[in-house]
Amino acid sequence: MENAENRKRKAEAMSLTEESTNLSTPAPDDRKRRAIPHEETFGSSDDVSDIVSDSEESEDEIEGDSDEELEGFEKERDGMFSDYSNEDLGPPECEVEEREVNLGEQDEFKLSFKIYLQEDDEEFEDWMSTIRVRCSHDGEVIGGGYGRYVRRNRIRHKFWCNMEEPSEHLSDVTFRLFDRYGRLNKELKDHEIRKGTGAWGSELDHGDLFIIEEVWVDKLWRSKKIGKTIVTYLLGKSRAGKRSPEFSLVIPGVLNHDIKADIRGKTEFEQYQLESKAQDIATSLYRSVGFRRIGASYVLGLVTDPNHPAHTISPTADFEPLYPEPEDDEIPEDEQAENDPVDNATRNARHQNALQKQLPLHHAASTRPDDECVELFKKGEVSIDEWSKLDRSSRNVLHVAAYECKPNTVRWLLENSNPNQILSSARSLDGYTPQEELESKLEIKRTRVTRGRMTVGVFDNFQGFSPEAIECLVALRGESNVSGLRYSQLKFGCSCGSCIEGCLSPRMRFALLCQAEMTYDILNDHFGDGDSWYLANDFYCRFVAPDIQQKFRTNKSYRQGFANIFDHIASTLRDNRMYFPYRYNSLSAHFLGYEQLVSYPDGHRAMLEPTNCVNTSYLTTLTSRTRRGANNSQHPEYREKYQRMTSQH
Repeated sequence: MENAENRKRKAEAMSLTEESTNLSTPAPDDRKRRAIPHEETFGSSDDVSDIVSDSEESEDEIEGDSDEELEGFEKERDGMFSDYSNEDLGPPECEVEEREVNLGEQDEFKLSFKIYLQEDDEEFEDWMSTIRVRCSHDGEVIGGGYGRYVRRNRIRHKFWCNMEEPSEHLSDVTFRLFDRYGRLNKELKDHEIRKGTGAWGSELDHGDLFIIEEVWVDKLWRSKKIGKTIVTYLLGKSRAGKRSPEFSLVIPGVLNHDIKADIRGKTEFEQYQLESKAQDIATSLYRSVGFRRIGASYVLGLVTDPNHPAHTISPTADFEPLYPEPEDDEIPEDEQAENDPVDNATRNARHQNALQKQLPLHHAASTRPDDECVELFKKGEVSIDEWSKLDRSSRNVLHVAAYECKPNTVRWLLENSNPNQILSSARSLDGYTPQEELESKLEIKRTRVTRGRMTVGVFDNFQGFSPEAIECLVALRGESNVSGLRYSQLKFGCSCGSCIEGCLSPRMRFALLCQAEMTYDILNDHFGDGDSWYLANDFYCRFVAPDIQQKFRTNKSYRQGFANIFDHIASTLRDNRMYFPYRYNSLSAHFLGYEQLVSYPDGHRAMLEPTNCVNTSYLTTLTSRTRRGANNSQHPEYREKYQRMTSQH
């Protein structure tokens, strides 16, 4: 079985475009630049009609390229173009369309567009289709693009895992917008700032998706509306045949090779300005087609429904997130003379030195140990204005202390430097208060981890937050005397406050309830023939003690009692109570029936002993069925019931 990294390399090898050989991804948490280095969908730097590749190199690679390496890249690119024009290379094509279009001010350019589907790996073909467009002039490829049509309902139970494997861009869109089940992140719908225009809501939880990954146009052919035409053809093909995407998504970005020559030798602020200009042009291109920003994310969306509120937002009225501006520091003369890029270590050291001079409180909160930081704050005589100073991301010292999980510092700041909640209510450029920023960080830590170029879901193996993080949350939320149950909720990231007994979430309760009700219905069927009943329900019976399994074949009361226990589990879950299998005495009457309990032999009650049945059977059965999912059920009528129940929930 291929691992995810090999599958990524295979997917990238299939992308025979100009940019497919020069991709790499910076650290996903790097949000310092306006050009958004972590994104992979790009626009041009010349005109709103232009659009370039949707992939990007890391800063380290960009800064480390010499002139010789650039020359080698150009040669490699030329060779790539010659391969790309070869019809015999690449996976098989289908649904091929050929179109000729005259472009230019006087229609002087006759361009050929090839629009087609390309086969994907077998592991993806059930839920994903790749759509490509290629533009050529006189046999020479001058532009192209591709996107992925995603049948979301087929992978909803493992949405994150499946969307991460084919490409980094799909992974980016997935983790920025959706939760593990493919639903829009709650903060993009409800948060005061993060919801953006407020036009997007739970409708994004449903329907198929089309995600544009890459679009590019050769520099010599820009400003001729070729990019916009490619995007239009991609969207049209995604809606052809039986395909019907509810939403199309894209993350505009900038191809660093396009602006590398312009930013070389520039200060950070000058680089920021050039990248911002290119980024704005890319975003304007997609907005001209109808895309609008989803919440305050980097993702733009286009909805098929003509009555959706997003269609009423003009391009100029669309939400625009705020980005931190870099310092206007000049490159040292020795670095200018050598024309050598600054490595990350040098850049970070310079940043820390500047931070210590300009914002000593921020520097202390981010670099010093917790107790030492408190002692430093106690000694200094600092005005309220000094405590309220902001860094380039509009974060105050409480933001920094909370993010660094320093509970003593957080408590001291709240008690001594927070008049009228001036620190605790302040918002960063991302729209977060100190509490919200910490909660956002912890939610990411609870659900996923980045390993190189991969993002892996860890929610099922999460071991809990650190005591320091929990103490910070308690302080920021103004809680006191946290009980054992409440501490468990904080430790494991309970966001609803409604977990039963501190461990059973509303969603899991609902899933278990569905399984318990369906299992009861299934086990109640065909009681007459013991052998047939046992063979039909062997999956459930295998968790029961062997001697009890044999009695299922010969004793109807045992079969009925086994089914009744699942009904009891369902009853406790409906009442929002936790079912503890070791409390088997409470099940006796429900298992056999009040009027039958006295008359049945003691052997029948043996089934209720923890060693025989309850402790080893029922929750194991339910959990196994829940994890396998209702779609794997051998009973279509109950699968339909489960799907109907979940759609109404």
